[in-house]
Amino acid sequence: MFLHLKKIKKSSIGILVVLFIFTSCVKLDDAYDNKNLKENFWMADAEQMANGFAYDLPIPEINSNELVENISADSYYISAVSTKNTNFMKYKNPYKEVPIASLTKLMTALVVLKNCNNFDELYTVSAEAINLERNASKANLRAGDRVSVRDLLYGLMLPSGNDAAIVLAENLDISMENFLIMMNREANSLGALHSNFTNPHGLDDQYHYSTCYDLFLITRELLKYPLFREIANKKEYTAKILQYDNKYRDEIWRNTNYFVVGDLGISSNVSLVGGKTGFTSNAGNCLVVVSKLKATNEEYISVVLNATTKDNTYRNTNTLLSKIGG
Repeated sequence: MFLHLKKIKKSSIGILVVLFIFTSCVKLDDAYDNKNLKENFWMADAEQMANGFAYDLPIPEINSNELVENISADSYYISAVSTKNTNFMKYKNPYKEVPIASLTKLMTALVVLKNCNNFDELYTVSAEAINLERNASKANLRAGDRVSVRDLLYGLMLPSGNDAAIVLAENLDISMENFLIMMNREANSLGALHSNFTNPHGLDDQYHYSTCYDLFLITRELLKYPLFREIANKKEYTAKILQYDNKYRDEIWRNTNYFVVGDLGISSNVSLVGGKTGFTSNAGNCLVVVSKLKATNEEYISVVLNATTKDNTYRNTNTLLSKIGG
Protein backbone atom coordinates (compact mmCIF):
# COMPACT_ATOMS: atom_id res chain seq x y z
CA MET A 1 0.00 0.00 0.00
CA PHE A 2 1.30 3.44 -0.86
CA LEU A 3 0.24 6.92 -1.82
CA HIS A 4 1.13 8.60 -5.10
CA LEU A 5 3.87 10.79 -3.68
CA LYS A 6 3.81 13.20 -6.60
CA LYS A 7 0.45 14.41 -5.33
CA ILE A 8 1.61 15.10 -1.77
CA LYS A 9 3.46 18.17 -0.50
CA LYS A 10 7.04 17.77 0.69
CA SER A 11 6.01 18.44 4.30
CA SER A 12 3.99 15.23 4.25
CA ILE A 13 6.62 13.00 2.67
CA GLY A 14 8.12 11.87 6.00
CA ILE A 15 4.79 10.65 7.32
CA LEU A 16 3.98 8.88 4.08
CA VAL A 17 7.35 7.14 3.91
CA VAL A 18 6.72 5.72 7.39
CA LEU A 19 3.26 4.59 6.36
CA PHE A 20 4.67 2.95 3.25
CA ILE A 21 7.45 1.11 5.10
CA PHE A 22 5.12 -0.36 7.71
CA THR A 23 2.14 -1.19 5.51
CA SER A 24 4.24 -2.68 2.73
CA CYS A 25 5.52 -5.24 5.24
CA VAL A 26 2.05 -6.74 5.64
CA LYS A 27 1.54 -9.69 3.34
CA LEU A 28 -1.91 -10.61 2.09
CA ASP A 29 -1.84 -14.07 3.64
CA ASP A 30 -0.77 -12.62 6.99
CA ALA A 31 -3.24 -9.74 6.96
CA TYR A 32 -6.35 -11.84 6.56
CA ASP A 33 -5.38 -15.15 8.14
CA ASN A 34 -7.29 -15.76 11.39
CA LYS A 35 -4.42 -17.84 12.79
CA ASN A 36 -1.90 -15.03 12.39
CA LEU A 37 -4.20 -12.06 12.81
CA LYS A 38 -2.99 -10.57 16.08
CA GLU A 39 0.67 -11.44 15.45
CA ASN A 40 0.90 -9.85 12.00
CA PHE A 41 -1.48 -6.89 11.94
CA TRP A 42 0.45 -3.63 11.90
CA MET A 43 -0.42 -0.95 14.46
CA ALA A 44 1.32 2.44 14.43
CA ASP A 45 0.43 2.91 18.09
CA ALA A 46 -2.17 1.88 20.65
CA GLU A 47 -4.76 4.22 19.14
CA GLN A 48 -4.38 2.49 15.76
CA MET A 49 -5.95 -0.73 17.05
CA ALA A 50 -7.94 -2.23 14.18
CA ASN A 51 -11.49 -2.29 15.48
CA GLY A 52 -12.57 -3.92 12.23
CA PHE A 53 -10.61 -7.06 13.07
CA ALA A 54 -11.73 -9.77 15.49
CA TYR A 55 -11.61 -13.52 15.50
CA ASP A 56 -15.35 -13.79 14.89
CA LEU A 57 -15.39 -11.52 11.84
CA PRO A 58 -16.35 -13.20 8.56
CA ILE A 59 -12.92 -13.42 6.91
CA PRO A 60 -12.73 -15.23 3.55
CA GLU A 61 -10.06 -17.84 3.00
CA ILE A 62 -7.00 -16.79 1.03
CA ASN A 63 -6.95 -17.96 -2.61
CA SER A 64 -10.43 -19.47 -2.44
CA ASN A 65 -13.94 -18.53 -3.56
CA GLU A 66 -17.42 -19.30 -2.26
CA LEU A 67 -19.27 -18.76 -5.50
CA VAL A 68 -22.89 -18.04 -6.37
CA GLU A 69 -24.09 -19.16 -9.78
CA ASN A 70 -25.12 -16.69 -12.48
CA ILE A 71 -23.05 -13.76 -11.30
CA SER A 72 -20.96 -12.05 -13.95
CA ALA A 73 -19.09 -9.54 -11.77
CA ASP A 74 -15.34 -9.99 -11.44
CA SER A 75 -15.39 -9.52 -7.64
CA TYR A 76 -18.12 -9.73 -5.04
CA TYR A 77 -18.61 -10.24 -1.31
CA ILE A 78 -21.63 -10.58 0.96
CA SER A 79 -21.83 -11.23 4.69
CA ALA A 80 -23.71 -10.26 7.82
CA VAL A 81 -22.81 -6.98 9.49
CA SER A 82 -22.88 -8.50 12.96
CA THR A 83 -19.92 -10.56 14.08
CA LYS A 84 -22.40 -12.81 15.89
CA ASN A 85 -23.67 -14.20 12.59
CA THR A 86 -20.92 -15.47 10.31
CA ASN A 87 -22.72 -18.51 8.95
CA PHE A 88 -23.47 -16.93 5.56
CA MET A 89 -20.66 -15.63 3.39
CA LYS A 90 -20.28 -15.71 -0.39
CA TYR A 91 -17.40 -14.21 -2.32
CA LYS A 92 -15.26 -14.13 -5.44
CA ASN A 93 -11.85 -12.47 -5.53
CA PRO A 94 -12.54 -10.68 -2.23
CA TYR A 95 -8.94 -9.44 -1.86
CA LYS A 96 -8.33 -8.42 -5.47
CA GLU A 97 -7.07 -4.82 -5.56
CA VAL A 98 -9.12 -2.97 -8.18
CA PRO A 99 -10.32 0.55 -8.98
CA ILE A 100 -13.58 1.29 -7.17
CA ALA A 101 -14.81 4.53 -8.75
CA SER A 102 -17.25 6.47 -6.55
CA LEU A 103 -17.37 3.79 -3.88
CA THR A 104 -14.35 5.81 -2.72
CA LYS A 105 -16.88 8.29 -1.36
CA LEU A 106 -17.79 5.81 1.35
CA MET A 107 -14.36 6.40 2.86
CA THR A 108 -14.63 10.14 2.26
CA ALA A 109 -17.93 10.15 4.15
CA LEU A 110 -16.47 8.07 6.97
CA VAL A 111 -13.54 10.43 7.51
CA VAL A 112 -15.91 13.42 7.63
CA LEU A 113 -18.37 11.72 9.97
CA LYS A 114 -15.57 10.72 12.34
CA ASN A 115 -13.75 14.04 12.38
CA CYS A 116 -16.26 16.84 11.86
CA ASN A 117 -17.56 18.45 15.05
CA ASN A 118 -20.20 20.68 13.46
CA PHE A 119 -22.24 19.48 10.50
CA ASP A 120 -23.85 22.92 10.17
CA GLU A 121 -20.50 24.60 9.52
CA LEU A 122 -20.29 26.22 6.08
CA TYR A 123 -17.49 25.19 3.74
CA THR A 124 -16.54 27.41 0.81
CA VAL A 125 -16.40 25.96 -2.70
CA SER A 126 -13.08 26.69 -4.40
CA ALA A 127 -12.44 27.11 -8.10
CA GLU A 128 -10.40 23.89 -7.99
CA ALA A 129 -13.36 21.94 -6.63
CA ILE A 130 -15.47 22.62 -9.72
CA ASN A 131 -12.63 22.12 -12.21
CA LEU A 132 -13.78 18.58 -13.03
CA GLU A 133 -13.36 16.22 -15.93
CA ARG A 134 -16.07 16.55 -18.55
CA ASN A 135 -18.07 13.46 -17.60
CA ALA A 136 -17.46 13.57 -13.86
CA SER A 137 -20.50 13.28 -11.62
CA LYS A 138 -21.21 16.49 -9.74
CA ALA A 139 -23.54 18.24 -7.33
CA ASN A 140 -23.62 21.44 -9.44
CA LEU A 141 -21.70 23.51 -6.93
CA ARG A 142 -20.29 26.89 -7.96
CA ALA A 143 -17.12 28.69 -6.95
CA GLY A 144 -17.83 30.90 -3.95
CA ASP A 145 -20.79 28.86 -2.73
CA ARG A 146 -20.94 28.24 1.00
CA VAL A 147 -22.46 24.89 1.85
CA SER A 148 -23.00 23.12 5.17
CA VAL A 149 -21.08 19.93 5.84
CA ARG A 150 -24.41 18.12 6.20
CA ASP A 151 -25.55 19.24 2.73
CA LEU A 152 -22.15 18.40 1.26
CA LEU A 153 -22.51 14.84 2.57
CA TYR A 154 -25.84 14.58 0.78
CA GLY A 155 -24.19 16.01 -2.36
CA LEU A 156 -21.41 13.48 -1.97
CA MET A 157 -23.69 10.46 -1.64
CA LEU A 158 -26.87 11.12 -3.65
CA PRO A 159 -25.70 12.59 -6.98
CA SER A 160 -22.19 11.28 -6.18
CA GLY A 161 -20.74 14.75 -6.56
CA ASN A 162 -17.01 14.86 -7.16
CA ASP A 163 -17.18 18.59 -6.44
CA ALA A 164 -18.72 17.88 -3.01
CA ALA A 165 -15.95 15.36 -2.29
CA ILE A 166 -13.25 17.90 -3.08
CA VAL A 167 -14.87 20.65 -0.99
CA LEU A 168 -15.07 18.32 2.01
CA ALA A 169 -11.46 17.22 1.56
CA GLU A 170 -10.12 20.74 1.13
CA ASN A 171 -11.87 22.12 4.20
CA LEU A 172 -12.03 19.40 6.86
CA ASP A 173 -8.37 19.44 7.91
CA ILE A 174 -6.73 22.40 6.20
CA SER A 175 -5.67 20.67 2.99
CA MET A 176 -6.34 17.90 0.50
CA GLU A 177 -3.02 16.30 1.42
CA ASN A 178 -4.01 15.99 5.07
CA PHE A 179 -7.38 14.54 4.11
CA LEU A 180 -5.77 11.83 1.99
CA ILE A 181 -3.52 10.89 4.88
CA MET A 182 -6.61 10.65 7.08
CA MET A 183 -8.32 8.39 4.52
CA ASN A 184 -5.42 5.98 4.43
CA ARG A 185 -4.87 5.99 8.18
CA GLU A 186 -8.56 5.21 8.65
CA ALA A 187 -8.32 2.33 6.19
CA ASN A 188 -5.43 0.88 8.16
CA SER A 189 -7.21 1.31 11.47
CA LEU A 190 -10.17 -0.71 10.15
CA GLY A 191 -7.98 -3.50 8.83
CA ALA A 192 -8.66 -2.48 5.22
CA LEU A 193 -5.01 -3.18 4.45
CA HIS A 194 -5.33 -3.55 0.70
CA SER A 195 -6.81 -0.17 -0.08
CA ASN A 196 -5.06 3.02 -1.10
CA PHE A 197 -6.66 6.39 -1.70
CA THR A 198 -5.11 9.18 -3.77
CA ASN A 199 -8.27 11.27 -4.15
CA PRO A 200 -11.61 11.69 -2.33
CA HIS A 201 -13.89 10.96 -5.30
CA GLY A 202 -12.66 7.84 -7.09
CA LEU A 203 -11.63 8.97 -10.54
CA ASP A 204 -9.15 6.52 -12.00
CA ASP A 205 -5.58 6.61 -10.78
CA GLN A 206 -3.15 3.68 -10.90
CA TYR A 207 -2.39 4.07 -7.18
CA HIS A 208 -6.05 4.29 -6.14
CA TYR A 209 -7.73 0.96 -5.33
CA SER A 210 -9.53 -1.19 -2.82
CA THR A 211 -11.03 -4.68 -2.46
CA CYS A 212 -14.49 -6.14 -1.89
CA TYR A 213 -13.56 -7.15 1.61
CA ASP A 214 -12.09 -3.77 2.51
CA LEU A 215 -15.25 -2.05 1.28
CA PHE A 216 -17.25 -4.37 3.53
CA LEU A 217 -15.15 -3.20 6.50
CA ILE A 218 -15.52 0.47 5.56
CA THR A 219 -19.30 0.21 5.10
CA ARG A 220 -19.65 -1.74 8.32
CA GLU A 221 -17.99 1.13 10.19
CA LEU A 222 -20.20 3.71 8.45
CA LEU A 223 -23.33 1.98 9.71
CA LYS A 224 -22.45 3.16 13.22
CA TYR A 225 -23.44 6.70 12.17
CA PRO A 226 -27.17 7.53 12.03
CA LEU A 227 -26.53 10.38 9.58
CA PHE A 228 -24.99 7.96 7.10
CA ARG A 229 -28.00 5.65 7.37
CA GLU A 230 -30.30 8.60 6.77
CA ILE A 231 -28.39 9.83 3.73
CA ALA A 232 -27.78 6.41 2.15
CA ASN A 233 -31.52 5.66 2.02
CA LYS A 234 -32.69 9.09 0.86
CA LYS A 235 -34.34 9.25 -2.57
CA GLU A 236 -34.05 13.00 -3.01
CA TYR A 237 -32.72 15.96 -1.07
CA THR A 238 -32.95 19.74 -1.46
CA ALA A 239 -29.86 21.63 -0.33
CA LYS A 240 -29.88 25.29 0.67
CA ILE A 241 -26.76 26.88 -0.75
CA LEU A 242 -25.51 30.34 0.20
CA GLN A 243 -24.07 31.94 -2.94
CA TYR A 244 -21.21 34.43 -3.18
CA ASP A 245 -23.82 37.24 -3.45
CA ASN A 246 -25.31 36.16 -0.08
CA LYS A 247 -28.50 34.91 -1.72
CA TYR A 248 -29.71 31.35 -1.32
CA ARG A 249 -30.51 28.89 -4.06
CA ASP A 250 -31.88 25.37 -3.95
CA GLU A 251 -30.10 22.37 -5.43
CA ILE A 252 -32.18 19.22 -5.75
CA TRP A 253 -30.18 15.99 -5.69
CA ARG A 254 -31.57 12.57 -6.62
CA ASN A 255 -29.99 9.32 -5.49
CA THR A 256 -28.16 7.40 -8.22
CA ASN A 257 -29.06 4.05 -6.61
CA TYR A 258 -31.89 2.35 -8.54
CA PHE A 259 -32.91 0.35 -5.47
CA VAL A 260 -33.26 3.47 -3.33
CA VAL A 261 -35.31 5.50 -5.82
CA GLY A 262 -37.46 2.51 -6.74
CA ASP A 263 -36.45 2.16 -10.38
CA LEU A 264 -35.63 -1.49 -9.63
CA GLY A 265 -37.03 -3.81 -6.99
CA ILE A 266 -34.74 -5.39 -4.43
CA SER A 267 -34.87 -9.12 -3.64
CA SER A 268 -38.13 -9.95 -1.83
CA ASN A 269 -36.47 -11.58 1.19
CA VAL A 270 -34.78 -8.33 2.27
CA SER A 271 -35.57 -4.67 2.87
CA LEU A 272 -33.22 -1.90 1.81
CA VAL A 273 -31.11 0.03 4.32
CA GLY A 274 -29.04 2.00 1.81
CA GLY A 275 -26.11 1.87 -0.56
CA LYS A 276 -23.69 3.59 -2.93
CA THR A 277 -23.04 3.33 -6.66
CA GLY A 278 -19.87 3.81 -8.68
CA PHE A 279 -18.73 3.77 -12.28
CA THR A 280 -15.72 4.59 -14.42
CA SER A 281 -14.66 2.90 -17.63
CA ASN A 282 -11.73 1.36 -15.78
CA ALA A 283 -13.60 0.29 -12.64
CA GLY A 284 -16.72 -0.86 -14.42
CA ASN A 285 -20.05 -0.80 -12.61
CA CYS A 286 -19.81 -1.04 -8.81
CA LEU A 287 -22.42 -1.22 -6.07
CA VAL A 288 -22.50 -1.52 -2.29
CA VAL A 289 -25.88 -2.38 -0.75
CA VAL A 290 -26.86 -2.66 2.90
CA SER A 291 -30.00 -4.73 3.39
CA LYS A 292 -31.98 -6.30 6.22
CA LEU A 293 -33.22 -9.88 6.14
CA LYS A 294 -36.95 -9.66 6.79
CA ALA A 295 -37.12 -12.97 8.65
CA THR A 296 -34.55 -12.02 11.31
CA ASN A 297 -33.87 -8.26 10.96
CA GLU A 298 -30.18 -9.07 10.55
CA GLU A 299 -28.27 -6.61 8.37
CA TYR A 300 -26.03 -7.67 5.48
CA ILE A 301 -23.54 -5.84 3.28
CA SER A 302 -23.07 -6.84 -0.34
CA VAL A 303 -20.31 -5.51 -2.59
CA VAL A 304 -20.24 -6.02 -6.36
CA LEU A 305 -17.27 -4.72 -8.36
CA ASN A 306 -16.47 -4.54 -12.05
CA ALA A 307 -19.82 -5.67 -13.45
CA THR A 308 -20.06 -5.32 -17.22
CA THR A 309 -23.23 -3.19 -17.26
CA LYS A 310 -25.32 -1.21 -14.79
CA ASP A 311 -28.20 -3.67 -15.15
CA ASN A 312 -25.85 -6.57 -14.41
CA THR A 313 -24.69 -4.80 -11.23
CA TYR A 314 -28.20 -4.80 -9.81
CA ARG A 315 -28.99 -8.26 -11.17
CA ASN A 316 -25.84 -9.67 -9.57
CA THR A 317 -26.64 -7.93 -6.29
CA ASN A 318 -30.16 -9.34 -6.23
CA THR A 319 -28.80 -12.81 -6.93
CA LEU A 320 -26.52 -12.48 -3.90
CA LEU A 321 -29.28 -11.08 -1.70
CA SER A 322 -31.69 -13.84 -2.67
CA LYS A 323 -29.35 -16.42 -1.13
CA ILE A 324 -29.51 -14.90 2.36
CA GLY A 325 -31.48 -17.07 4.74
CA GLY A 326 -31.84 -19.79 2.14
